[in-house]
Amino acid sequence: MESIQFSKPTISLEKSDYTEIHKIINSGWVSIGVNVERLEAEFRSRYKVKHAIACSSCTQGLVVVMKAAGWRNKKVAVQPFTWPSTVYAIESNIGNVPVFCDIDPETWLIDINNLPVKAYDAVLAVDTFGNQAEIKTNKPVIYDSAHGFDLKDLGHRGIAEVISFSFTKVVSASEGGMILTNDNRLAETASELRRLSCRMPEINAVIALRSLKNYEKNQEAKIKIIDRYLKSFEFKFNTQRIQSCTNYSVFSILLDTPDERDAIAHALKKSGVEFKTYYDPLVSGLKNIDSVYSRILSLPVYPQIADVQDKICDIINAAAKSASIAQKIRHYSSSVPTPGKRYLKKSGYLDTYLRKQL
Repeated sequence: MESIQFSKPTISLEKSDYTEIHKIINSGWVSIGVNVERLEAEFRSRYKVKHAIACSSCTQGLVVVMKAAGWRNKKVAVQPFTWPSTVYAIESNIGNVPVFCDIDPETWLIDINNLPVKAYDAVLAVDTFGNQAEIKTNKPVIYDSAHGFDLKDLGHRGIAEVISFSFTKVVSASEGGMILTNDNRLAETASELRRLSCRMPEINAVIALRSLKNYEKNQEAKIKIIDRYLKSFEFKFNTQRIQSCTNYSVFSILLDTPDERDAIAHALKKSGVEFKTYYDPLVSGLKNIDSVYSRILSLPVYPQIADVQDKICDIINAAAKSASIAQKIRHYSSSVPTPGKRYLKKSGYLDTYLRKQL
């Protein structure tokens, strides 16, 4: 089996797209032109939101939104179970400091109830792996919706939301982002900051527009792959609990023990199948985050893996079975009387003896 990437963009351009790209290059107008305007109009219409501002990345979009919202010298509640860009955006605005908060152990979303109200001034919530976050607080909230495309409340949460169009996302522009807000004043300031620092190239907008048109088809294929995983696995595991809705941006399973997760990860790596064990927490010591991170395994779910998915499942099932047997051996080993254990180990029959007890 050839090496399998963890993620691969499902970008499928048509002849008209290449014609438009050629036109862009020849025109000399390479950013914030008619294609960017079309993309922004698509989002305003799709989500019934007042303002959609295309930018170069979700990260820069978050930096811009915080600056436009006047977030300076703020204590910002955020989960450290996230991509580092989330915290980078906080710290890029003068005087802001992250206040790290644990997650719900089942939804993997920030659990703001873990913090005293006086501990933070604002919240930067994350739609973890496409699971919609819903924050109930009187404090101002911005949503890092990097994985949040097409969530049911998109465009109507907090003071602003920012989506990612990177190559790993369900809609891709190769790279890019989109700020959504219903705040006129914030939008005016964010638009100017975008113009100064993080314009979206026209070519990226062409790619995003095509990706939008292909979204439903690609999403249907992804859900079939996820369903196939769920029906094929022959071991005990948990999945992320969906709070209200998800776009299945990332598919992850939670194993019973770190040893079992590591055994499966080792087998996949040995077979050339890329996976992720993220997010690597930005700080340690938060109980739920540490527990989830030690047992999580994220798997490839893009449509192109359909032909090899059965082989991937076979690798995972075999590794899980071996890990289970090894765990039972360790358990039974502790119950064998010491003199007998010493003899069996010395004669090389300890492992054989224990396997017969299973």
